[in-house]
Amino acid sequence: MDLITEEHRRQYVEEGYFVLPEAIPRPHLELLRNSCDVLMELMHREMDRLGTNHIHISHRGKRYHIAKQYAQAPGLANYVFSDLMAEVCRATIGDTAFLFYDQYVVKAAEQGIEFSWHQDGGYLGFPHAPYVTVWAAVDDMTVENGTTYVLPFSTVGIRTLVEHVRNPVTGDKTGYFGSEPGIPAIVRAGSLVVFSSLTFHRSGANSTDRMRRAYVTQYSPQPIRRPDDGELMHLGVPFLQSGSIVRGH
Repeated sequence: MDLITEEHRRQYVEEGYFVLPEAIPRPHLELLRNSCDVLMELMHREMDRLGTNHIHISHRGKRYHIAKQYAQAPGLANYVFSDLMAEVCRATIGDTAFLFYDQYVVKAAEQGIEFSWHQDGGYLGFPHAPYVTVWAAVDDMTVENGTTYVLPFSTVGIRTLVEHVRNPVTGDKTGYFGSEPGIPAIVRAGSLVVFSSLTFHRSGANSTDRMRRAYVTQYSPQPIRRPDDGELMHLGVPFLQSGSIVRGH
């Protein structure tokens, strides 16, 4: 697809992230929106079944993190294992890639909770070969609706995994407590923010009257296993081998 330039590659290595404005084809953007509706409804049913308004770091009517459910939304795998995702993986982690994790991150209108500064690897809690996070804007993103912010490596001065502290109320983990504001991703729907599992990022609250949706996919250069017992963590679905897609639609 040749959307990713040498400048993107250099920025990923030196700063830990890059942005691809409006890179998602329109049919796949509509697929992401429809899939979000399907998976939010399934999340509500599960909350009802359990008699709760809070599952892990999802809070009914406020913030939703719907993880590892791509197979439950018809057609969503067409995006997850697309040529676009393959190009991102080749440019960041190389010619071998596994789907490690996927999740919708939704902030309800005039409700969404802030998400604190963290490295995605901080939720693993152990050293790992860095993986790539592909944050897709399902809606137009602004400061007001709680877009994501990134801290470039050169700003924070950290390129390695650090210890994170969990908030017992929200379930969030925080790894940076400094005063740097970060760079907000003010992007149109269909844009991608691509960053390393070692890159600090956060998101704000949604103060608008519309829902704010993002879809995150993460790809690792090898299956990630727990160091204590070798058990596979999360998904580990083969995607790329020698640069070619081996997990079809």
